[in-house]
Amino acid sequence: MGKFILPRFGGGPSVWSTSLLMFQLFLLAGYGYAALICAKFDSRKQGRVHLSLLVISALLIAFLAYVWRSPIFPAFSSGLRPSANPVWQILLLLICAVGLPTIVLSATSPLLQKWFSTGHGEAIPYRLYALSNLGSMLGLLTYPFLIERFLTLSTQAWLWAAGYVGFLVAAAGCASLQLRRRELQPVMPAAAPRSRPKKAEAAKPRFLWMSLAACASAMLLATTNLICQEIAIVPLLWVLPLTLYLLSFIICFDHARWYRREIFHPLCAVLTVGAFAGLANYGGPIVARLVILFCATLFTVCMVCHGELARLKPEPQHLTSFYLMVSIGGAIGSIFVVFLAPVIFVRFWEFQFALLAAGVLLFVTLLRDKDSWAHRIPGGWLIVAGAALVVVIESGVYTLELFQKEGVGTLVNLRMRNFFGIKTVAHNDIGPYLVSGHTLHGLQNSNPATRFEPTGYYFRQSGIGLLLDNFPRPDNRNLRVGVIGLGVGTLAAYGRPGDYYRFYEIDPDVISLSQGDAPQFTFLRGSAAKTEIVLGDARIMMQAEAGRGELQKFDVLAVDAFNSDSIPVHLLTSEAMKLYLSELRGPESVIAFHVSSNSVDLQPLMAALSDAYGLTTLEVEGRDPNNIENTWVLLARDPQVLQIPALANAGHPTGATVPIRLWTDDYSNIYELLVLRRK
Repeated sequence: MGKFILPRFGGGPSVWSTSLLMFQLFLLAGYGYAALICAKFDSRKQGRVHLSLLVISALLIAFLAYVWRSPIFPAFSSGLRPSANPVWQILLLLICAVGLPTIVLSATSPLLQKWFSTGHGEAIPYRLYALSNLGSMLGLLTYPFLIERFLTLSTQAWLWAAGYVGFLVAAAGCASLQLRRRELQPVMPAAAPRSRPKKAEAAKPRFLWMSLAACASAMLLATTNLICQEIAIVPLLWVLPLTLYLLSFIICFDHARWYRREIFHPLCAVLTVGAFAGLANYGGPIVARLVILFCATLFTVCMVCHGELARLKPEPQHLTSFYLMVSIGGAIGSIFVVFLAPVIFVRFWEFQFALLAAGVLLFVTLLRDKDSWAHRIPGGWLIVAGAALVVVIESGVYTLELFQKEGVGTLVNLRMRNFFGIKTVAHNDIGPYLVSGHTLHGLQNSNPATRFEPTGYYFRQSGIGLLLDNFPRPDNRNLRVGVIGLGVGTLAAYGRPGDYYRFYEIDPDVISLSQGDAPQFTFLRGSAAKTEIVLGDARIMMQAEAGRGELQKFDVLAVDAFNSDSIPVHLLTSEAMKLYLSELRGPESVIAFHVSSNSVDLQPLMAALSDAYGLTTLEVEGRDPNNIENTWVLLARDPQVLQIPALANAGHPTGATVPIRLWTDDYSNIYELLVLRRK
């Protein structure tokens, strides 16, 4: 579903985080349902209620498949409106598409564990929770590397529906058994775990259950945001944090021997200090080491939170309320990162916040557990106090160092954050520039003599620069230029009197940097051409324009909506190319793709698109005076337009070293384009 909705909202990690939040909310609803029917009904009624819900779920899937021609992909998604913060639209879409099935699936783990414990008196069912999370992790790992590579989305949807029907049959069988089973009261083993004193058991620390789960969930999303938007924008990197999160659940709930306080507590303190140090120094060429550091920190924090959670688990008769508190905590952690953090923080401070919260919770768990090492060994609390003092001092020192490096008034002029990430306007010896993470989106010279000279990826010897400077103008015809991705508006510098430049930009914060009474960048204001900005995802807005008969008739269409190595797949499909071609003025018009990337090789995809539509290609690589590398691929119906001497001398035809399957709205495979995989 996340892959299905990405094109509807412009792509990006925030769509993934919102999808994960919705999953947490569905999980909460499923666990709440399981806890409710177990508290209100006996075993027979539980079986009847759940059997009824399974039947309703099956009928709903059949109805949606008939109405939408797909069991889970809604037909109305194409009519969504552009929004600066589309979280609510994403949530509504997911509720309509997979709400009830996901709730039913979520209820399976606690409900069947409860039935197992009541049907097998002395059995302890918590290990089944580890197996449940193992299934989740296997699904996560097989999807991008196996399922996505070979199956279209529509095929995936129908196969998922078939698998869901199989699940319904199995679950209905369990519910039927429950209707005929005599309820047995679960019996605790004779030797209770040493870490669970009777007094603590009686107290049922629900708030602590919830807090530990919330901290781990917030840490997961905060780390995902940090490494996928700020540190290393690499496709499929989001798989790693979630895998580590699930792995910690599997380890901690499989058996008590895997979580060792004497290992993970000091490791958590050391990695917390290391993570703060890494945040203060992430600007260097140490991206891989930082990703490893932050992921190791995430795994350790999750091991501590989930390990302590496993030590606090109650007797099986209370397991549904236990899982309910865990799911409430997971939802709270997700809501904090997705909804609150972008409002109250202008940086990814939720990562540091989750780290410090984990420290506080660790202190609380040690304090309330009289059998903990802090109580048992001499000077244990002095060790705790000393470690806490070191962590607080070092965290403060590294935070101050971070402020000194990027403090307002020194290097940073402005920093903004919204659904689409963090944008920073900084200033160096050349002039102001816009960055997001490690991605430079444009810069402008402060020198009045060169203020409106194109820079960076768009300098005059780049592929797009050579094209715009040398594009044939029969009868001095004015050019119409479309640009997908505003950046700082650099391409407007090529405009001449009478030309028209139309920019499509999804992020309103980026637009605000080039408009208003005192814009940070003045390429638009200083352009000789008429400029216009359309707010919204480019493909969605162009489809709407085409539907109204407002074809733009561009001479040049520049596609530059990539955020470093974050690839907006929906802008590179066969359907997208068909739309672009319909927006061109004639056969001499050119589509220019900016394909600079460190980890993704888009040339095979460019070759596949050109072959599919009978286009001629030219690849132009360059390096501007500030050593900024760029690669542009130009595509045209008329091969003569790419034989302009300035272009032909600078470029070469694009050839696919590894032929790939053409991407469509129903199929894409980023894995086969990864540069690291080919190396």
